[in-house]
Amino acid sequence: MKRVILGTAGHIDHGKTELVRALTGIDTDRLKEEKKRGISIELGFAFLDVADDIRMGIVDVPGHEKFVRQMVAGSGGVDLAALVIALDEGVMPQTAEHLDILSLLGIQKGLVVLTKLDLVDDELALMAEEDAADVIRETFLEGAPMLRVSSKTGEGIDRLKETLAQLAAQVAQRPEHGLLRLPVDRVFTLKGHGTVVTGTLISGHISVGDDVVILPSGVRSSVRSVESHSRQEQHALPGERVAVNLRGVEQSTIRRGEVVTHPGQFQPSYIVDVQLRALARSPLTLRNRMKVRLHHYTSETEARVVFPDRELLEPGKETIAQLRASTPIVPSSGDRFVIRALSPSVTLGGGSIVNPRGVKLRARSAKAFLETEREDDSGIVSSLIRSGGPDGMTRRELVGLSGLSAKRLDKALDTLKTSRTVVRFDPSEDRMVHKDFFQLVADRILERLASFHRQHPLKEGMSKQELRSTVPGGDKLFKKVLDGLSGSGDIVVQGDLVRASSHEVLLGDEEKGLTDRLLKLIMEGGNAPPILREILEKTDGEIKHVRNLLNILEREGKVVRVKEDMYFSSGFIAEVKTKMVEFINKEGGLTPSRFSEITGSSRKYNIPLLEYFDRERFTMRIGDQRVLRGSGSSGAGGSAA
Repeated sequence: MKRVILGTAGHIDHGKTELVRALTGIDTDRLKEEKKRGISIELGFAFLDVADDIRMGIVDVPGHEKFVRQMVAGSGGVDLAALVIALDEGVMPQTAEHLDILSLLGIQKGLVVLTKLDLVDDELALMAEEDAADVIRETFLEGAPMLRVSSKTGEGIDRLKETLAQLAAQVAQRPEHGLLRLPVDRVFTLKGHGTVVTGTLISGHISVGDDVVILPSGVRSSVRSVESHSRQEQHALPGERVAVNLRGVEQSTIRRGEVVTHPGQFQPSYIVDVQLRALARSPLTLRNRMKVRLHHYTSETEARVVFPDRELLEPGKETIAQLRASTPIVPSSGDRFVIRALSPSVTLGGGSIVNPRGVKLRARSAKAFLETEREDDSGIVSSLIRSGGPDGMTRRELVGLSGLSAKRLDKALDTLKTSRTVVRFDPSEDRMVHKDFFQLVADRILERLASFHRQHPLKEGMSKQELRSTVPGGDKLFKKVLDGLSGSGDIVVQGDLVRASSHEVLLGDEEKGLTDRLLKLIMEGGNAPPILREILEKTDGEIKHVRNLLNILEREGKVVRVKEDMYFSSGFIAEVKTKMVEFINKEGGLTPSRFSEITGSSRKYNIPLLEYFDRERFTMRIGDQRVLRGSGSSGAGGSAA
């Protein structure tokens, strides 16, 4: 099932929570204070199946200006955004700020929901709609669906569900085989179970029994249970809201903003190099070495902005910069972030992380910052490619994400290729994959083959198509890994079959006896051998077992399968081919009726035989005659071999 996260956004009291309740039947205001005051203070969560194969998790964010930090925390990992505007009030301050934050976080799809339709007439509704169109102009929501609804009467809700399903279908499914990252937005204790953390699963998957580490604190634990959308699961996948019950940790040792991951996959960092954009409508100008509030997924910390080439970054401008956090975050290349002023509490800008493990800048020019080779260039590129999972990443994508010049990027790639840290598997797109995922696919192939051979010891191998369907990644990566395993001697590829090099088909005495009986029946049958059903009746064999043994005889060249249930001895087939060559060379062609003179058999066998020779490209049909392949009508050419 496809998983998509929808995030609400908008001014306080514009009906976000009521809208979620109307869509899902779930009240996301769970705190006593929220019930008492009638406003959302913390993040709320719900879910909705918008189609048979699409489940939508919904993050309901507070709208009050005092709780923008909760809004930012809830919007990380969102695939779709619903900007909620009340028709009786129109665009308000938090409407615009929330829209700015969504844009800074890189969200690219969404819709505008105009609520409280039951409170306004058509004229007021039209004015609010025009107001909304103005605020979304030149943003990612320009041209997006704009729907009027009433959460109270239900008007427009069905149409909204249909629109959400259409938008969700356009969202790309997150890859399942990336590195685990679960930013924590809630921590609590459940009686009889212990500590539970919740969050939106950004990447990778988490399963019951997994060993995990909570960063940046470094607390180690393991997963006791996993819940997603109010259901107990064995594992959870990217794009799901997840609650994870952890073993052996106290609630006090984990805080909101930390990240649950597998050991060794991520490192906390105090310094990140970023591509920074100052918000066009920011009331403050960003100054070099200015202290700001840094929001990265659910974490929030004080940080200093450092510019390598300027003292000011004016609203609407963009540059490369460095953020130095007072407490560590858990970043990855390509992550989005938002910065806000310490006082007054307003949004200043945001952007994407280029290098998750920066070093303090000393150079005073942007050119030096971009062109000076640093030891961690290869680390940046390796981290980016690794974040692409088994799908990998193209050089073109790396140019945009790494923030490195083409010269530095290519040098880093050369280093990574030489050390075999990355593998290029698709030259047409210049697409590369990290060695960890190349090895993951290789290990899955070997594991799957070993399992197949245990279950089917009499089968020579597994079909490529069946094997491909069981491993992650695309067709080109599969082929590259298969070629590598074949070259190293770990596997053998024979046509469409793949087997482990150590696999041998070893028949026991009983199986050898049955194989001999099968061969004898077919050989004695001559031009009219028993078909599979008759073979089973004569041997009392089990169909799968008999088929496996017949496949062995076929691979050994002792019998030939001409159709699904019909086998001839290879000697008979060779004899018929020789006679066909002689006849066609003499007569110029062979009709089915004359073919029966060669085989001495009936139509039941002759038609499958003729079709077999055509498939094998020994003969070809012209009108009602067969000629040798490549011989035309003269009969010249062909071979009896």
